[in-house]
Amino acid sequence: MKILITGGAGFIGTALARKLTDLAYEVSLLDLPQRFKPYHKEYECYEVDIREAANFGILHHKSFSHIFHLAAQTSGAISQENPTLDVDTNVKGTLNVCNFARACGARKIIFSSSMATYGNQEGEISESTPLAPLSNYGVSKLCGEAYIKSFGQFGVKWSIFRLFNVYGAGQDMHNLRQGMASIFMTQALTSDCLRVTGSLQRYRDFVYVDDVVQALLLGLKSQTDSQIYNVGSAKPTRVGELIECILSLCPKPRESFEVRNVGGHEGDTFGSLADIAKLQSLGWSPKVSLTEGLSKMYAYAKDVL
Repeated sequence: MKILITGGAGFIGTALARKLTDLAYEVSLLDLPQRFKPYHKEYECYEVDIREAANFGILHHKSFSHIFHLAAQTSGAISQENPTLDVDTNVKGTLNVCNFARACGARKIIFSSSMATYGNQEGEISESTPLAPLSNYGVSKLCGEAYIKSFGQFGVKWSIFRLFNVYGAGQDMHNLRQGMASIFMTQALTSDCLRVTGSLQRYRDFVYVDDVVQALLLGLKSQTDSQIYNVGSAKPTRVGELIECILSLCPKPRESFEVRNVGGHEGDTFGSLADIAKLQSLGWSPKVSLTEGLSKMYAYAKDVL
């Protein structure tokens, strides 16, 4: 079975590629040229900017049975500052991926969507919760879902996984515009000040990357056709709690760190917590606790920063 991963050189894409290879699938990666690293050379790699349909010409006559579509602009803050980039990548880019899937005869697209499609909600969020995105990013991912679904009429099956706050070893520790855990951990390792955008009482649902990969793999099963799943831990963690967990890993004493609130940004939600019962009904459950996951991530971060 030949599988293509868009955004394959990214954090989740790389972890997914490794797992699929371990399972003996033939894996190809598609991403921007600057994203590929030397360790991606074990895969067939295609340098493609998904924002332009013509760029898929490099894949002419290539066929894939399944496409994991992960390529995206993933920062809520950046989506507010540069909505055109967000639309071009997440909306137009997803349409281009759908058209390529149809052209190459792909049986299915497995799409990584986002908790941002729900907006602000109280309590646990299920897949049937009304969608009310606050950020341009959330709107763009919802548009992507609509395109993915619409291609069912052309015989391209789909599964959609709405990811909550993914973190873990392998994350880009140099990008301070996305990834709450990675941002705070980088600040803790490189400075004495953690700059927080918004209330310390905000809460998120953190899920480790290895657990996310195991969820995405279920997209290869026919029982997940035409289904949407939340991928989270079902455990709320307040921003202040996350920061204290990270600082507890540092050798420097807690009192040597300053936690400074620098103001929020448009489109940021106060809280998000996943109801994962639907995914659990397939036998999946998160295995890595936040404490264990942050410890693994900290060991990785020390080596790359």
